[in-house]
Amino acid sequence: MMVDIAMKTGMGALLAISVPVGGDGAMWAQWGLAGLVVGYVLWRDWLREKRMSEAIERDHKWVRETLLAALEKTTAALSTSKKDSTRAGNSSADR
Repeated sequence: MMVDIAMKTGMGALLAISVPVGGDGAMWAQWGLAGLVVGYVLWRDWLREKRMSEAIERDHKWVRETLLAALEKTTAALSTSKKDSTRAGNSSADR
């Protein structure tokens, strides 16, 4: 995470530093091409991170829901088991 932020910050800084001050048309064309490449790479990485974040969130949601459902089933089963054992204990004491 920190490495990605550092790389993107470095790319942005290099792009800003490379702006030609008072250059001719060829220099501006080269800078514009580099700007397009860097902009495309940053945009592509942002989209990939967004997709990965959404996929991870979907997976986490599924895990949470699955674990919660399993916990609820286990709790219900233990509650039923405890009631059954309490009834069995009371009926054996009645004899």
